[in-house]
Amino acid sequence: MKKKATLCLCFILICAAAVFADEKKAMPRIEMPTARSSGMGGSHVAYTDNVFALLVNPAAIMRVEQRSIFALSPTLLNPQKTFKLLGPFQDAASGEVSKLGSAMDALSGGKVPLGFDIRELPLAIAWVSDGFGFGLWSRVFVNPNIIGTYVEINAYADVFLPVGFAFKILDMDSHTVDVGVTVKPFLRVKTTNAAVDIMELMDNDYDFLEDITAPLIGGMGFDLGFMYRWDAGLSAGITFSDIYTRGRVLQNILGTDTNSYYVPFSLNLGAAYDFKIGQFWENAPSFLAGTGITAAVDWKDFTNVFRQTDYLNQRNAWLNLGIGLQITMLDMIMVRAGMNDMLPAVGVGLDFGPMELDLAYYGKELGLEPGQLPAAAVDLTLAIRPGAKKRNWPWAQRSVAGLIAKSDNL
Repeated sequence: MKKKATLCLCFILICAAAVFADEKKAMPRIEMPTARSSGMGGSHVAYTDNVFALLVNPAAIMRVEQRSIFALSPTLLNPQKTFKLLGPFQDAASGEVSKLGSAMDALSGGKVPLGFDIRELPLAIAWVSDGFGFGLWSRVFVNPNIIGTYVEINAYADVFLPVGFAFKILDMDSHTVDVGVTVKPFLRVKTTNAAVDIMELMDNDYDFLEDITAPLIGGMGFDLGFMYRWDAGLSAGITFSDIYTRGRVLQNILGTDTNSYYVPFSLNLGAAYDFKIGQFWENAPSFLAGTGITAAVDWKDFTNVFRQTDYLNQRNAWLNLGIGLQITMLDMIMVRAGMNDMLPAVGVGLDFGPMELDLAYYGKELGLEPGQLPAAAVDLTLAIRPGAKKRNWPWAQRSVAGLIAKSDNL
């Protein structure tokens, strides 16, 4: 355990210098979507009960006791178009160049988003228990968008090590309020390129790599979250994500990039209601106690509502509304539905204790306005996440309100 702690500390110190980088260029958030959340309309700050609470709402780790040992979580964007392209490109690779005409037919339509997202491979290590936790995760996201006769490629690869702490503010018989903070040191390789004409890609003299920059970016971010819970099943959450997340170029792998980077701040609000038969029927049979229904609603990046006049640079605020519904049967089978990015989502899940299997099919808006660049996506997650031993950390034993009350009585 000491070796792991030393490794975590070294990783944080290496990335810490990037916190002081100048704010210049925005980049995507350091996050880890899952099939479980995608099938339920995205992540929910008031309903996150696993190790990913470190990134969704650090206050929630007060009630999480889970480890992550292995996970495979791939996503395929626009699967229908992708499968149509496989045949023509395989034929072209074998010498039948004329088959590329079929590929061009599949790409017709003006705007075609493609790509994939591979998460938690090879790094899927996490441990969270009762107010403290950490994760070591990796992610590779590749998204070529074909717009007319041009292709734009957005791609990045992340390795990040979030470390979270949480403690109680208020602890009453039926009501609790928790607060948590996550520190997120990260390394990211991010590729950027201008739009390239597809016809140029077919030119043997054209070197595609000359138009790409791929810097290695190191940095650190901070999240703050609050969680209110009522033991009747109601919860509410608020997170201040990327309060200060900065990165700078440590090494240029391709091209030359002298920019410094930042992740824009976002304020996220959410509420959820989790009903289980066992909450109201104490003597319910075990196969019924875990049966119930969960509803959640979130408004991510809420302050964006007040920046809608800058429509060329700001995402439409309605795209940040997320709604989710989950029906749980026998505490093992989950059926999910929701809406995110103003597009529908459905999913199913099986929870066999330490082993989880989740599948989701949903819409994803890659543009700034509804319908600008939508893509269907399919997610699959296979993970081994056993429970963690319960801990009684000194800072989590009493609430802040309780400590103040005790000091007043002395």
